[in-house]
Amino acid sequence: MALISQELINEIKSKNDIVDVISSYISLDEKNKALCPFHNDHTPSFSVHSDKQIYKCFSCGESGNVITFVQKFNSISFQEALKLLADRAGINLNIDTPKKVSAYEKYYDITNTALKYFKNNLMSTNGKEAFEYLKERGLNKELINEFNIGLSTNNKLSSILEKKYSLKDIIDTDLSKEINGKIYDTFQSRIIFPIVDEDNNVVAFSGRKYLIDELKDDRIPKYVNSKETIIFNKSKILYNLNNALIHIKKQKEIIITEGFMDTIRISSIGYKNVVALMGTAFTKEHLDKIIKYKCKVVLNLDQDNAGKLATLSIGEELLKNNIEVSVIVFDDYKDSDEFIVNKGKDAFDIAYNNRISFIDFKLNYLKSTRNMSDSVEISKYINEAIESLNKLDDEILIELKIKELSNEFGINESVIKSKLKDNIKVKKQIEDNKVKKRYNKYDISEIRILYLMLHYDDVILIFENTLGYLIHDNMSSLAYKIIEFRNDYGYFDYSDFIDYISNYDILNETLKEVNKYHNSDTYTEDELDSYINTIKEYSVKKRIEALKKEMKETLDINKKIEIAEKIENINKEVLKW
Repeated sequence: MALISQELINEIKSKNDIVDVISSYISLDEKNKALCPFHNDHTPSFSVHSDKQIYKCFSCGESGNVITFVQKFNSISFQEALKLLADRAGINLNIDTPKKVSAYEKYYDITNTALKYFKNNLMSTNGKEAFEYLKERGLNKELINEFNIGLSTNNKLSSILEKKYSLKDIIDTDLSKEINGKIYDTFQSRIIFPIVDEDNNVVAFSGRKYLIDELKDDRIPKYVNSKETIIFNKSKILYNLNNALIHIKKQKEIIITEGFMDTIRISSIGYKNVVALMGTAFTKEHLDKIIKYKCKVVLNLDQDNAGKLATLSIGEELLKNNIEVSVIVFDDYKDSDEFIVNKGKDAFDIAYNNRISFIDFKLNYLKSTRNMSDSVEISKYINEAIESLNKLDDEILIELKIKELSNEFGINESVIKSKLKDNIKVKKQIEDNKVKKRYNKYDISEIRILYLMLHYDDVILIFENTLGYLIHDNMSSLAYKIIEFRNDYGYFDYSDFIDYISNYDILNETLKEVNKYHNSDTYTEDELDSYINTIKEYSVKKRIEALKKEMKETLDINKKIEIAEKIENINKEVLKW
């Protein structure tokens, strides 16, 4: 950072309008507001200010300029963000951005070498049978190349890799196994699907059987998958996310499938925002990604009962986090791969365009598990439906579903509402009672002083001349840094100040806290005086407390009189305010 002048940083910022840059990452409305990408936001609290070239979230307190947004959103360093924006603006920035090199690099090198080997195999004479199988499955050469599909042969990879890498490292990537002192390839005679992380690193593989004899033999598993390794944690991976991410961000929607072939097939007909789970397990890491992308979710798991149960489980988790969920449903075929192969793109388009809300999917499923000609079973279904409605936040949707239940079963709406009312009241009470940090008048005063110092030069001067300190060390440090910036540059600009403190984590956290408490951008002199006097009052209070403690502990009567006089003088000083 020391080698990059503030002038060059300012030039890069000036040629990257913050609204243009941020809108390429998230959707802004006509007032340049959006759901905050830095916390689980439910109502638009993130605002971009074109005039000041800054952004703020008035809920979580995140704020900054165009550089810090790119840095935080992409989880990259300040220099990397600066280089990215310089390239975007056509500015030559001669810096070496730190490359993401780690101890994992040697493993990525091994998996990349293996991928090249697998791909070459498929295109060689050894791959003729596998290539024909893929063609029969409707995968042309372009799709095979797009998804880097390859082929493992009979136990040759290990010996090739050992010429370049240590056996331990090869085994650690799970490309080889040692059994009774002999080394074997993990993947043999299988079509290979590489598994790639968001940074385009090959982290694992999945091998599918394709030989006719093996396809008929149920004892041979359909898939052989890499075990979890130092570079592969399946709970963190969504298959094809590396390709789909740019489309997910653009469309604000992610389609989640269950298998590789479903993803490849759906992508082949134009739905590029599609990913697959590694199995049907939906993890916290998956949820965190979706929350970060601020996108809708379309669930398209298998249509069998196991797939429906997984859809219910995942949908509930998404719903709990206020994520809009819909479900693609179709009959006759188990999954989207079979559906598209047999019925074509147009049929899938119809299924996609007629996808149903998660609550409708859930109610339909619950109904399918009950005997709807039996009154007791109907009652159980209605109670389950009411329990499901209790989990919704959308009051209009709840009203519509109440009407549907009432019309379908001839039950008075008031009966259904009476069962809903208590639960909704409890739910609202829980929401209302969420504990927030309690700010006393001293906290509020120093936070407001700092907020005004960040936006008004004259408040910086008033602070220096009339107060010069704050109560908490982190707040005082931020105030001193504001003064330091103004003294160094002869002016104060919030956007530039963000760069100035970019390497100070504590100051950035304090800045975030200051931005959380936001009741007004403007102020009056009386208001500011009140904040300053409140801080002084706290200081006086602490001085008097210390003197009273000293008076109590001393036995010297003259000392006690001296301390009492000090306390009296302090109180007289306060009366002059």
